[in-house]
Amino acid sequence: MLELLDFPVRAEIRSLSPFVYKAEALLALCGCDYRKEAVADLSLLPHGKVPVLRDGDLVIPDSSLIQRHLEQHHGLAIDAQLTDLERAMAEAFRRMAEEHLRWTMVYARWVDPAGEDEIVAAAFSDVPEAARRSVFLEVREQVRQSLHMQGIGRHAPEEIYAFGCKDLDAIATFLDDKPFFMGDRPTSVDAFLAGLLINMLTSRIDTPLTHHAQAIPAFADYVVRIEREVFGPRAMLPAHLAEAAAA
Repeated sequence: MLELLDFPVRAEIRSLSPFVYKAEALLALCGCDYRKEAVADLSLLPHGKVPVLRDGDLVIPDSSLIQRHLEQHHGLAIDAQLTDLERAMAEAFRRMAEEHLRWTMVYARWVDPAGEDEIVAAAFSDVPEAARRSVFLEVREQVRQSLHMQGIGRHAPEEIYAFGCKDLDAIATFLDDKPFFMGDRPTSVDAFLAGLLINMLTSRIDTPLTHHAQAIPAFADYVVRIEREVFGPRAMLPAHLAEAAAA
């Protein structure tokens, strides 16, 4: 059986990482039997990050490499019906979400003081309580440096959130009233977008990014639809999202 590695999280959603969510959705979409395993020490993993997929003796890091492995060895073909133009559009939105919008959520969680309580409770519950804040502050500084090197961390908070809100508007405009991002069936771009959006929609961090995502009604409908379509009886639906989608 395939094993998908994630860091340990006690949460009402599948993963705090939209990349792990993406990998798990792709596993479900290709009908693979898999189980998830929590890894507390990420330094033991290739690249020091999740997700990682174990397939027998193979260890595959990175959600894009996992997707390629599933396509080559496990029959994943969810993008086969897309035209070249549709593939290009999906790839552009995926990269915007992964390489730009996601960083605004990272800023909200790790650097903005508003995110401290939530991320300490969500990500460090296995750390002794007396040490949690010091561990968080150490990780925060690493994240701050990463954001600075990426570029988005060089901007003022209001500018960072304006970038993220503009990305959310672009996603909402393209999604419009379609069941899934590229049409009537889920494709690989849905796997990441749903993971990113569900993290924002369930967040209690008081930031303009969180409020903007939660103010777009189509997003709740979309992530609930993804959970039900992709995971079926294993769908994880926070009550407030299911209620919002049903309203």
